[in-house]
Formats: sequence, C-alpha cells, structure tokens
Amino acid sequence: MFLLTCLILLGAAGALSVLASPRSGLRFAGEPWARWVLVAAAVAGTAAGVQGVAGSGTRVDLSRALVLDGAGGLRVDRLSGLFLVVSCAVAVAVLLAAQAGHLGRPRLPAALALTLGSVVVILTADQLFVLLLGWELLTLGFYLLSGFDRSLPGRERASVAAAVFGKASGAALLAGGALLAAQAHTLVIPDMGAATGAARDVAYGLLLLGFAIKAGLVPVQVWLPPTYAAAPGPARALMAGVAVNVAFYGMVRTLQVLGTPPVWLVAVVLLIAGITALLGISHASVNMRLTGLIAWSSVENAGLISVGFAMALVGSVEHLTNLVAAGLLASMAQVIAHSLGKSVLFSSASLIEDAYDTVTLDELRGVVRTHPIAGTGLIVGSLTLAGLPLTAGLASEWLTLEALMQQFRVGSLPLQLASAAAGALVALTVGIAGVTFVRLVAMTAFGAPTSRVRPDRARASFDAWAGIALLSLACLGVSLLTPMEVSLIAAGLRDIVGGALGGAMATSVVIQPVFPEFSALSPTLLWIVLPFLTLVALAVSALVSGGRLMRVRRVEPWASGSPGVARGVGYTSFGYANAMRRVLGAVLHSQSTLETGSEDAARAPSREVRGPLTYRVDVVEVVEHFVYRPLQRSGLALVRVVKRLQSGHLGAYLLYMLLALVALLITVSLVSR
Repeated sequence: MFLLTCLILLGAAGALSVLASPRSGLRFAGEPWARWVLVAAAVAGTAAGVQGVAGSGTRVDLSRALVLDGAGGLRVDRLSGLFLVVSCAVAVAVLLAAQAGHLGRPRLPAALALTLGSVVVILTADQLFVLLLGWELLTLGFYLLSGFDRSLPGRERASVAAAVFGKASGAALLAGGALLAAQAHTLVIPDMGAATGAARDVAYGLLLLGFAIKAGLVPVQVWLPPTYAAAPGPARALMAGVAVNVAFYGMVRTLQVLGTPPVWLVAVVLLIAGITALLGISHASVNMRLTGLIAWSSVENAGLISVGFAMALVGSVEHLTNLVAAGLLASMAQVIAHSLGKSVLFSSASLIEDAYDTVTLDELRGVVRTHPIAGTGLIVGSLTLAGLPLTAGLASEWLTLEALMQQFRVGSLPLQLASAAAGALVALTVGIAGVTFVRLVAMTAFGAPTSRVRPDRARASFDAWAGIALLSLACLGVSLLTPMEVSLIAAGLRDIVGGALGGAMATSVVIQPVFPEFSALSPTLLWIVLPFLTLVALAVSALVSGGRLMRVRRVEPWASGSPGVARGVGYTSFGYANAMRRVLGAVLHSQSTLETGSEDAARAPSREVRGPLTYRVDVVEVVEHFVYRPLQRSGLALVRVVKRLQSGHLGAYLLYMLLALVALLITVSLVSR
C-alpha cells in the first residue's frame, strides 16, 4: 500500500511540475505543490521500507502492466526495506532543505520525481527487466538534472558523461543478467542464483561492474564529480545522498543471490575500492571549489563503502559468516553516514552558493557568522565525513577498519595481501580526510567573514532551515543511538547473515565488529564522557586562571619580516591545501608555475594572486588523463576514418550491403556445420 502510494505521488509531483511550467499557461500559486507531493512520496517510501525491515513487506505485480512473461513486479523485503528507509528518509529532509525558489523552477521537480521514482523501482524490482527499466530511468534523471542549467559552462559535457556512463552501466547489467537468465531459465532475480560455471563468474563480474560505474569506483569515476557539480542545488543532495545508494544495494543483492564469488574478483574489488578511496580524498583535499570538494568526497566514500562490501565477499569465499556480517555491517553503517553527511553538505552548499554567488573556497570565509544555518550544516557534515567523535561517521569508519583487521582469519594468500593493501589505503584515506575537512571547517565555516555575502539571501526559509536542521541532528543522533542503528542494519540483513549480527552488540550501549572480545566502542557513552570532560577542563581552567579565562587580549597580527608583504592577508584555503599538493604529488601529478598576476587570474580556483605575481598549481586527474583522453583521441581518429566511407554515392552503399550479406551467409554456413 505504501509503495504504491509512493509511486503514485511521485508521478503526481512530476505532472504538477510540468503543468505549472511557463509554456503551459497553467500556474499554481507559488508553485509549492510539487515539492510537498514529493515530500509525501518520500514519507510513504520510508513507511514501506519500515514494513519491509519488520518482515511484513508487500509486493506489486507488474507482469500485465509491462507485458512481462511470467512473474515480475516490485517487492519490499528486508534488504530493500533497509535501503528504502535510508534513502527515502534522507530524501524527506533533502526536499525540505531545498529553497522554494529552486523547486519553483519549471520542470525541476519533475526531474527530481523521476530520479526518486527510479530509485524506488530499482530498490524493489524482483525481475531483471523491471530493474533495467528503473536503471534506464535513473540514467535519464541524472542526464536531465546535470544538464538542467544547460546555458552554464560545463553542463553539456557533464550531462553527456552522465548519459554515456549510465548507458554503459546498464549494458553491463543487461549482459550479466542475460548470462544468468540463460542458465537459470528465469528473469526473476531471487531465482537467478541457480547459474553455475564460468558464465556465472563472468556474470558476477559484469553485475559488479555495472554497479561500480554508478557508484563511481576507479577507473569509471571520471563522470561523477562533474555531474554532481553541474546539477542544480537541491538536485546534488538527492543524487549524491539518495540515488547513489542503488549501486550499493545492487552489490549486496548480488552477493545474496549469487553467493560466493571467484577469488580473483574479490581481490580486484578490494584493491579498486582502496584506490578509489585514496584517489577521491586526494582530489578533494586540494579542490578549490566547494561543490567539487564535496563531489570528490563522494568518490572517497564510494571506495570506503565498497571496502566493507569487499570484506563481506572475502568472508563468503572463506565461508566465515561472521566476517560476511562484519563487512556488510561496516558497509551499511558507511552508507548511512555518507547519505546523511553528503546530503547536509550539498544542501548547505546550495544555500551558500545562493547567498555568496560563488563556490570558490578562497572567497568563502566566516560562513557560520553570516549564514548560521548553512555554516552549521557545513560543520556537522564535515565532521561526519571526517569520521570524528559524536557524529555518525565515527562508528562507520571504525567498523570498516575493524573489518579489515580480520584478515588474519583468512586462509587465502591473495586475499590476505589484497586485504592488507586495502587496509593501508583506507588508513591513509582516513588521515587525509581529517586534514581535508579541517580546511573546510576552519577556513570556510569560520575565519574572518567575507564581504561578498548578499544580505537579502543570507537568511534561509523555514523549510530549508528545518531540512538542514533535521539532517544535522540525524548526523549527531545516529552516533548517540548507534545501538539502534546496528539493530536496524541487523534486521535488514537478516536474510543474508541470519543472526550473526547479534554479536555486534557487546552490551546494550557497546558495539563490536561481530567477533566477541576483539575490540569495542561506545559512541553512546562518548556523548556522555566527552562533554563531561570538556566541562571539567573548562572549570579547571577557569579556576586556575583566576577569572582571566574569558578576557580578550588584542595584539598586532603577525606579519612577515620581508618588505612589501601586507598584514592581514591571512591563511587561505589555497595555501592550506598546498602541503597536500606536495605530499600527494605522486597521486595528483602537481605542477606549479609562477605567472604575471591579473585581476582575471584571481578568479581561477587553482591560482593565488599576491601583487604582480600569480602562483598557479595544476593537478592531473590521472585516470582521465592517461586512460580516457587517449581512448578519446583513438575514437575520434576512427570516426574520421568511418566518415570517409560516407561518400554519398548510392553505389557505395549497395556495395556495403552486398559485403554484409556475403559475410552473413558465410557465418551462417559455418555455424550450420
């Protein structure tokens, strides 16, 4: 019932958006209806997910409506219910956080409704072609959202990339699903596990490849950051915090249906996931645009989530149910933390972009003073994705590292080596993430306020305030209620790991990585201990200072001893990130040059102007530069050759048809023998 209600409301929201467009002549007062219908649909989707996690999910038969041969439709079980709860609950807050001015734009709510509706279809599809239908609709949604502001630079390229890689992921899923269906003689997804042999292993790899493209894993991550950055403000949070979850759902569902994967595939997934995490955070640490930093952080989080999933694959190969449970627990906890943290960051970035007319970090200072709600969301989201205490990111990253530490239980040498390499990459990633988000908090949220803020836009509407407040409180509340989070994940994964996740709770407030007495953490008790110790430290400091603790001393700011260097320049985001450009030079291929300065150069995010000189630093996206650009050049060369065949002469085309017919006859004769 709730599932059908959700889909009907999403369709109604899209229809209202189209009818309210300027060209139709039909306008609704203030055009708020489409947004509220979307919110109601997300609430209904959350309710359907709760039913599924509780074990009383529903099924909608679509075999007649879609003219399917045999069974096919939408079904909410425990796993799909878990992802529905996470995705739709976050979508409610994201839609609230979107400014009414954004969702009043013609047809934008329709594109959002299409995206959210395709997410619901994918999460609940129980037949291959229903899944592919939802997947193609999601590709269309990404294409429309990334190219919505098509008059702005970069939008056309981003939308084409979203469409190309979306179609590539769909092709991989179709090929993998077809191999399984040919052996299992069914298109019903839960029954496709009957396939065996090499075809099953190839299909396993193709399915994971299709989901990896959507998640943004190396080497197919090049489309994701520009696509997120090109989308309108409210769409970024929905794409990065909600829609991307379908990729991780597909990975877990593949494990549930197909079971144990081949060893080579597990080792590849482990290494790719670790490299993705490091590459993503490396680019985020030096990116000089707020939206670009957050988008590259999505690549990092996709790697971290996939590392947890890869450890579950290791457990499946080694027949260690507890390790499967530990890996999936870490992966799902990271999915929840990523959804909340990324949504609040992109929602806050949307408000900041409206108020400041820029997303360049060196031009954004003291946001929390001039735009308190956006600045607060920026701080909470940054702390969450950095994995710091009192946020949801602490437990998720801790569980991921703990799952990687179980490699001593693995007997396969290749998997031991791959786990060790992934562990080292993840540990390095976590350290760089802390440095990256410290820059965002210290330089952007705090610091001397910039004069570029527009006072008329510095105040968010009540809806936007409520949405960001809900997301921020959820980032903190999930940490406080981590035992409840673990219980929710355990209920959603019960059909895969049974009761193994019951061992994740050492006590009612202490969690552990499924394996008893290995290690333990209590985010709940940290919420009591850390504030208490902070108050004790403040009280002792006030007592020892003799009442001078709160006195403010004003001194002359430090300035360089070199002549010609002006005071008050301050430490910039560009300067802060310069150390990471040096340390990660092998990954980023950093190249610095000194140029003659100009006013135009000051606007470039990769430059810092000081007087007549401009210090310029360029970084290289190694996968795009060394893989896709050579492929692009080769493809264009092939196109030029093919164009020569298009002579326009009828005789030439008849010759091509004759050659094709002869080749077909030869092929048929050889096969018939």
